[in-house]
Amino acid sequence: MVQTKFQDAGKLRVRYKVAGDGVPLILLHGGTSDGGMFADILPYLAESFLTIAYDQRGCGGTTCEDSSDYSLEDLADDAAAFIEALGYEKAHILGHSAGGLVAQLLAVRSPRRVDKLILQSTAPITAFKKTLNDGAIQNYNKKRAEGGVHAAAELFTTPDYIAEHPEFVDKLIELQKSVAPEAMAQRLKALQTFDIDNVDLSRITMETLVIYAECDQLVERASVEQMANEVLPHARLEIFRGAGHAGVLQYPEGYAQLATSFLKGR
Repeated sequence: MVQTKFQDAGKLRVRYKVAGDGVPLILLHGGTSDGGMFADILPYLAESFLTIAYDQRGCGGTTCEDSSDYSLEDLADDAAAFIEALGYEKAHILGHSAGGLVAQLLAVRSPRRVDKLILQSTAPITAFKKTLNDGAIQNYNKKRAEGGVHAAAELFTTPDYIAEHPEFVDKLIELQKSVAPEAMAQRLKALQTFDIDNVDLSRITMETLVIYAECDQLVERASVEQMANEVLPHARLEIFRGAGHAGVLQYPEGYAQLATSFLKGR
């Protein structure tokens, strides 16, 4: 059974969903949602792990005593503080999209808190500013302005998928309600605010699974392949066929199987 709980961690009062038992697995959600984006995959992962999906700063039900601007480093340090506050020395970490950026920085800044690492639908943090400044984000904003949430849903998945699953549009609307416009602007600013000169991804030495969605329209495949094959010393790359950027929402059982197999060393 999935439970909703709260935990004080540093400046935050963190809301999180938890299910299962065993080794802890922390899920880091993407940029335009909260931990609710993992609602479909969480029960599958909870069959093998104590699975925790929390709302990051500025998202969902998590509150912060300090409402000033923050950085990507702060989000990574929030994650480390949350793991410690829960009483764990370390945990498996799964980061999706912007949550993958947080996960990368967590692994660099607080490696002792990370057991195994899963990065899905995420660009290497060293390439993210370029992605943000010329390409994917502009494409998203343009499509959203021209075609509304339906166009955004097609961008996050594929046009064929939305044609077959029109209910995904309503799901996306509900997820995006979890972050207020002001908080979203602050979050996007945070995702651009980090010291790239102090980010050396080769320092991520724990076992890492990189999952790239074959039909991802937001993350460049070449940069992900380079990260997995040339930069991260102990990484392997898996391509999830037919999935879009939000593949974890499209195919939760399949993504859970990939993650579980990796985390159990199969």
